[in-house]
Amino acid sequence: MNLAHIDFEELPRALIVRVKGEIDLSNVDDIRNEVTARVASNIARVVLDLSATTYLDSSGIRLLFDLAERLQARRQQLALVVTDQALVRRVILLTKLDDEVPLHTTVESALGDLA
Repeated sequence: MNLAHIDFEELPRALIVRVKGEIDLSNVDDIRNEVTARVASNIARVVLDLSATTYLDSSGIRLLFDLAERLQARRQQLALVVTDQALVRRVILLTKLDDEVPLHTTVESALGDLA
């Protein structure tokens, strides 16, 4: 059973990744592989839209920390989009992920100076 659906939108200097559904131990490796395979070297920022993500466990949080670290090592940035109503917002704030990765409420805001 596929718990998450991922959509990619490629822009000139950014990759928007929209995750709808659940991120947990059963699918976190597949999500990691799909996302990292799509990040080209010319991308300045990866915008991960979690507005439609309904569940995020500790393996999902680890994925986000790892992805931020990997991108930073390549001089790329990760930005998260989590609306105030998003179900996973509380988990992100509790784990202090927002201290490491900029949190935005819209994709446009996350794209910021790249737009």
